[in-house]
Amino acid sequence: MDQPSEDKIRQVLKQVPVPGQKGDIISLNLLSGLVVRDGVVHVSIETSPDQLELMEDVRKNCEKAIGGIPGILNVTAVLTEERNTEPQKSEDINEEKLGAEGVERIIAVASGKGGVGKSTTAVNIAMALARLGKKVGIMDADIYGPSIPRMMGVDGHPSAVNGNKLQPLESYGVKCMSMGFMVGEDSPMIWRGAMVMSALEQMLNDVIWSPLDILIVDMPPGTGDAQLTLAQRTKLAGAVIVSTPQDIALLDARRGINMFRKVHVPILEIIQHH
Repeated sequence: MDQPSEDKIRQVLKQVPVPGQKGDIISLNLLSGLVVRDGVVHVSIETSPDQLELMEDVRKNCEKAIGGIPGILNVTAVLTEERNTEPQKSEDINEEKLGAEGVERIIAVASGKGGVGKSTTAVNIAMALARLGKKVGIMDADIYGPSIPRMMGVDGHPSAVNGNKLQPLESYGVKCMSMGFMVGEDSPMIWRGAMVMSALEQMLNDVIWSPLDILIVDMPPGTGDAQLTLAQRTKLAGAVIVSTPQDIALLDARRGINMFRKVHVPILEIIQHH
């Protein structure tokens, strides 16, 4: 069976109206991303925070419409939104956000489940940005299974500066920080949630990241309390979701997408490993 083309999918999306607006997904230029590969389709639809509830129905209708095309095996449609540049409401300002001094943007690389290539993707993004001349750092937020030290080919212990700040290690022009630098590779991490959040907060605030254009955060796999808290309390410019084409992986990836949507973090890209 022939694989459906992008043009075919765009034609089908022209039949999906947007309530309250005179037009469809295509004519209103709301289609921000379309990937078709081996019968698996990923669609990104632009929206705004005040339109999320309305556009959720449109998102479902897009999935239904594309799913009716012969040859389509799986469809994932997500809503993406630009970060609101207007002043935050007072209730949003009450909770202090975690940030890294001297870092312009923090981007999370996340997945709904482990073993889908999330850390590999985080390293590749960091290395590519460094080659483009950006000042880049990578923070290994996967406390229980840190893999950045091995992937970046660096070991040792960060040195203390002025008694209360840590100097991150560096590899291939990328600043690196991981709990793997503090404990042995085979040592188990038996920590409760509060201890994990404290360690992550220290890796953000007590490490000399500055100056950086971009800090890549290799998030822990899953969508538990630690992941949600980190997504909610960190000054994230956006998130990259990593998945594999299996149904269960895509289902978990959608949970990750919904987690970031709930805390108003834009989805920058969905990457699927085969």
